[in-house]
Amino acid sequence: MIKTVKPFIALVFGTVVLSGCTPEPYPPEIKTDLISLCMEGILSGQTNVVIEDNKTLDASESLRLCEFRYGEFIKKVPLADYLDQQTHLYESFQRAYRQKYILEDVYNSLSPKDKKTFATTSQIMLGLDAGELE
Repeated sequence: MIKTVKPFIALVFGTVVLSGCTPEPYPPEIKTDLISLCMEGILSGQTNVVIEDNKTLDASESLRLCEFRYGEFIKKVPLADYLDQQTHLYESFQRAYRQKYILEDVYNSLSPKDKKTFATTSQIMLGLDAGELE
């Protein structure tokens, strides 16, 4: 009995330890929001996408690009960081509305970690480079 229990306990313990090492997956709603952000940028023309022969992307090509960008984004930004940044951004907008601040004040009130997440979102999901973020 003890010989069969020890491997089982080791297996359960190993699974618990390893599950703590994997990042928490993004919920489908957030994936949809991020891909929509990317698609809106491309389809509105505000996000420049350079392809050969000055062709424009059709909707399915844009969707594939946005899904690729989403895959790269989730590799670089843990879900907890993204959710924290979204919460802090929302709270900052609430304060700004009550106190009649301008949009720059909203951004400036974010923590350096939130600003980094914001920049990563802009760089990956919207394809902006660091020079365009300033």
